[in-house]
Parts: sequence; structure tokens; C-alpha cells
Amino acid sequence: MENTNVTMISDLTLAQDDYTIKVRIIRLWKQIRMIGMILMDERGAKIECNVDKPFSYLQGNNLEEYGDYYIQKPTIGLNNGVIKFVDGPHKLYFQYSTKVIKCKDFCGPRNSFAFIDFKQLHSNSIQANLSFDIIGNVFQCFPLEPPKDKQEQKITLKMEDLEGHEVFVTLWGRYADEIVAYVSKHHGHFVMIIQLAKFKKIRERPYVNNTYLATKLFIEDNIVEITAFKKSLQARKTSSCSSVSRASGSSIMYSLHDDFLQKNSFYKISTIHELNEGNCAVILGTIKMFEDMRTWYYNACTKCKSKVILMDVPNEAVNDLDRFEEKKMMFCPKKDCKGKDVIAEPSYMIKVRVQGLVGVVSLTMFDREVRNLLKISAAELISKYERFDNPSDFPNELNAMLNKKLAFKIVVKTLNSSKFGRYYNISKITDNFDIIVALENIEKKNIIEQDMDNDSVNAVGSEFASQDTVGCKDVNSHTDDNTPVSNIPSGNSTSPSSVTATNNLNSPPTSVKRKLVDIYDLDDDVYESATKPNASRVDNDKAGITTKLLIPKVEK
Repeated sequence: MENTNVTMISDLTLAQDDYTIKVRIIRLWKQIRMIGMILMDERGAKIECNVDKPFSYLQGNNLEEYGDYYIQKPTIGLNNGVIKFVDGPHKLYFQYSTKVIKCKDFCGPRNSFAFIDFKQLHSNSIQANLSFDIIGNVFQCFPLEPPKDKQEQKITLKMEDLEGHEVFVTLWGRYADEIVAYVSKHHGHFVMIIQLAKFKKIRERPYVNNTYLATKLFIEDNIVEITAFKKSLQARKTSSCSSVSRASGSSIMYSLHDDFLQKNSFYKISTIHELNEGNCAVILGTIKMFEDMRTWYYNACTKCKSKVILMDVPNEAVNDLDRFEEKKMMFCPKKDCKGKDVIAEPSYMIKVRVQGLVGVVSLTMFDREVRNLLKISAAELISKYERFDNPSDFPNELNAMLNKKLAFKIVVKTLNSSKFGRYYNISKITDNFDIIVALENIEKKNIIEQDMDNDSVNAVGSEFASQDTVGCKDVNSHTDDNTPVSNIPSGNSTSPSSVTATNNLNSPPTSVKRKLVDIYDLDDDVYESATKPNASRVDNDKAGITTKLLIPKVEK
């Protein structure tokens, strides 16, 4: 097919029906009832194209990513989807008369990225319904979060550009799996391109997300764009003032499972006071009560989450010299926020008492943890209770946190380097069933092992005690010539002390005395008191009654 019959993408008009475009498919994704594509011509211009049912069944097998094609007689439709993958008013559709012919002489670039500046993200100048491409250095990976409710698993990254501007990236589903697969085999930071990403702002903080199917990741691929970025990154790496050089360390990548069950040690709540400042620990407990129900939120700076301060300042808008007025302004105490316009929003701060199998501890749960549990923001609760003129009252919705069993990853903080003035920051919480069951098993195993250790100590102690008495006479035991041989048990003749000890433990004092009376020849002094005369004997003497002596037993 001759090039003279080819129409460039920028020249497409609604007045034309019979035309042919020469394009490369730089992105292709398949859905149940359609095939989505991003087409690029030899000038680098792009347009979105949909192949709907039934044409997707007819033409689908002939189309592949990075394939070059002549496409004859497509039709032009409106580009009014929820997300625009190409910025333009139109997109192409296949129809019955559309034909696809393989092209062998395409001369355009392999890719055509539309990279955005990180400053655009922070200035909120990105259209929410327009996808974009982004390239940056990934220097931190947060733990992989497992699927929850109807949401897929996700992973959050921190990416920065060559000027050190940072942005958070959250990837879901199979895109999170791609990151996990890469990081599990490679260490250190990496350069990544996210093609067809979308923008979202959460609590005044910009986030980059993937689309459901159209997004594509280029992780350390050997392409021109990544190679050029890495060269520029390396050139700036030696600059001490560049945050890129500070971010060149190893990336942090732990799954939620690893973070709670392998990377950090599990402690009973009763033992966390033994930890030093800065140590991390995993504890398991149930929220039993609220420690302070007077305050449950604070006004937080949207940039740093610090508590803002309301101050009275002169109202410069008042020009009357005889009249002085003040107005309230918000200030953030953090150094990085000074001199900037401060925007505040209500954020959770709830003090709870958490009870474990052994021990109770006070913890303060902040906005991120509470929002994840309740699925509602502090601002939404305040707005709800403002209708009843009591926005500061403790909301009933917070009671849903009570009796929730959670795993907490905490960091030990101390005041004045004293273990008595300490508190614990919550680094992460989870109600993941598998993690909680695993921690319960660890907790029970530790208690069983402790009980076994206690039993073994007691057993060893009793063994030592029995060995000390072998061959030794008890203080109150004796055998002498007054004792008939027939009354000594033959089985214990080699260790007489053991017989006496056994009798002292197992026989009551009266029975022991009775046995001694039967064994020994006793005179009357046995019945006398050491401090006063025996009344029965005095009475007998007065009556002239003589005491009958016991007749010694004769051994046969």
C-alpha cells in the first residue's frame, strides 16, 4: 500500500469516511466484550481505538501489541469515557467495513510517552479523567496489603523525579504482583515508567494509581527513556543536596505477612516494657475500652499531619486607625510548613486500652488506622453530628472498634530516656484473619513452653531435695537399742531416715504419737508438762493410787 493513501492521525476529520491510517499499536488490552488500543502513527501522534463486539472476535486474533498495521475505514466516535487514555475529542471504532492489513515498513518510534512533571501533581493541575505517563526513581516500597472486602491486594511505593520531588504510587491487583515479583529478585532502588496512569488526591496528598486494565509498567526495561533517566540520575547522585542521592539505598519490601510474622518479633503485652527505644514489636490484643472519650479528633495540617495552632493576628483588612480588630489564623508548628498557607482537616486521635492474653497497654490510634477500620473519615462524622448541634460529642460509630482483635506493630518511644516515661507508636495494624490466627498459635506455644519450663524446674528441684536426704537422719528421728528390731521396716533398713520423713509427712501428729507409745517403753514423765504439774497424777497421789507400770514387751 502506497504512503500517498495514508492519512495521519492529526488530519482525521468527520467529513471523511474512506481513509487508511498507518499505525503501531503501542498498548493493547482485552476486556470481555471489547479490545482497547492506543494507536501511534509515524509522527508520534496517538489516538485511542476500541474494537467492540462482534468485531473483537473477528479481528482480535490479528492484533498484537507493538504490531504495525494499515487500518482501512475505521469510524470516528466521541472520546467521552470515564477515563481518557489520549487527550483529544475523538477516538476510533471498528465497523463492518474496517479491514486490517499487516505493515512491514513502519518508521515511527517504538513508544510515545506523555510524561508529566511531578510539580503538576503537587499543584493539582492534572485532569482527573485524563491518563498520563510518569517516570521516576522508586526508592521505597511499603508492605504488600492483602485483598480486603471487595478490593484487590495493593502495594504503595514512593517515587521521585530528578529534582527530588516525591509522589506516592498505589498499584492494585496484578500490577502489585509485578512489583513483588521484581523486588523479590532485585535489591535497591529502580527506575520505572507507568504508562496510562491516573491521578487521585487523598487528603491533599497526590497519589498515582493504575487503571483497571490499560496501565502498563516498564521496570528497568532496556528502552531509551529509562536509559536516559538513569544516566541523569547517576550524574546527580553525587550531589549532596539532591534527595535522589539520599534515596539510593535499598528499597524496603515486605509483605504484610512477613512484616507481622517474620521480620518483627512477637511479644506479650506484659513484656514490651523491656524493649529499648526505637525497637519494633508485634503484639496481639483486643480493644476493650476508650481511655479518653472527651477528645477523639484534632485539626491536622494536610501536609504533615501535625496539630495546627489557632492564633489571633491583626486583621490587615481593617483600615480604620481608631479601630483594631483581630482574626484567627491557622499555623503549623513544623518547620517545613512555616510561611506557607496551612490547610487543616479533622483527623482521628483516639486513645484505647488494648488487652492481650497477658497484659494491658494504652495505645493511641490515629487517622490512618481508624479510617481503615471504620471506613469513614472524621470530617464525615463531624458533619453528621453537626446536624444535631453536638459535633464534639463522642460518636456512637466509634463503638464499632470495641472488642476488635487486632495485630499491632508498635515502635517504642521514651521520654527523657526513662523506661517509666514511655509510649508506643502504632506503625501498622491488621485484622487479617490468617495473621491473627498465626500470632495466636505463637502466643499459645510460648505459654505452653513456659509452663513446661516451670514444670521441669520444679521437677529438678524435688529431685535435688530427695538426693540431699538419702543416707541422712532427720533431726527428730532416731533408732537406738530401745527400739525392737521387729518394729523397723525391713525394706528401709539401709536408710532409716526416709522412714521417719515419710511418717512425718503422711501421718497426723496423733497417729505418730500413738505409734511411738506402742513402740517405746515409756515412764510417767512422758505425760508431764514442762511448765506445770500433771493434774491427773496429783489427784492419784492424794487418792493413794499407785501408778501401774507398763510391762516391757519381750521379743520372740
